[in-house]
Amino acid sequence: MAGPALGAVGGVGLGVVLALWGVSPQAGAPVASAPASVGRVAIVADDWPPMNALAKFLREEGCRDVRCVEQKLLPEKLSDCQAVFMYIHGRMTQPTEKALIDYATGGGRLIILHHGIASARRSNAAWLKLTGIHIARRDNPKYPWKVLGNTTHTLVNLRPGHYITTHRVRYDRVVDYLSSDGPSRPARLPAIDLKNTEVFLNQHFTDGRAKTVLFGFRAETADGKVVMQDRSGWYKPAGKGWVFYLQPGHCVSDFQNRGYCQVILNCLTWRAGA
Repeated sequence: MAGPALGAVGGVGLGVVLALWGVSPQAGAPVASAPASVGRVAIVADDWPPMNALAKFLREEGCRDVRCVEQKLLPEKLSDCQAVFMYIHGRMTQPTEKALIDYATGGGRLIILHHGIASARRSNAAWLKLTGIHIARRDNPKYPWKVLGNTTHTLVNLRPGHYITTHRVRYDRVVDYLSSDGPSRPARLPAIDLKNTEVFLNQHFTDGRAKTVLFGFRAETADGKVVMQDRSGWYKPAGKGWVFYLQPGHCVSDFQNRGYCQVILNCLTWRAGA
């Protein structure tokens, strides 16, 4: 079956551009592109409608040259990418796992979205070590892995003033938030509401204070209980590079929220120590 039509850049078909990069366009994985001088980014994924929405924003608002690729077509060389996004829902193959880890630790900027850190990653030990995360079983007696679906993921800015959380980001409202890193007291913090989406509960940190935590979440369970955890966004050094994680992203509408997309773009432009 033929894939969706590909656009052109400066009169050059995107199929040609992809061929020069060593990637073949696949049905359901259209590639958006912009002038290469602004910085190339790659999106490695297996669920394309949300990533097509993100690619559109990065191309139009971030002026990025965005290449979307499935695991089986992942190029051996990623070092020429300014950043690589990982949005794999199902099984992540060992070659993909190794390529992404090597990219990050070799000096790259790896941005993991939503189910890039979820229960399916329990079979990727090296990935969990890189990210400093433990995913408990669903029957864990104290902190089981759990997904809240069809809920509002209220993304709470835990670091007002930080470049990633603040630069050109518009927040919907201010909310009361109690940090899960106790003991703590409630604070009034800026927040973005992402509706009809998912929240992951109990992503266990295993690397002490290695992470800089940027965002927490507020969400309601089916019985109306409010849950707050400092797990919606963070970054950490990884060898010579950096790993970022942002938990929202279950559906297309998450990537149509300009505030959230600006946070993602800020992960590309942030500089350590700046």
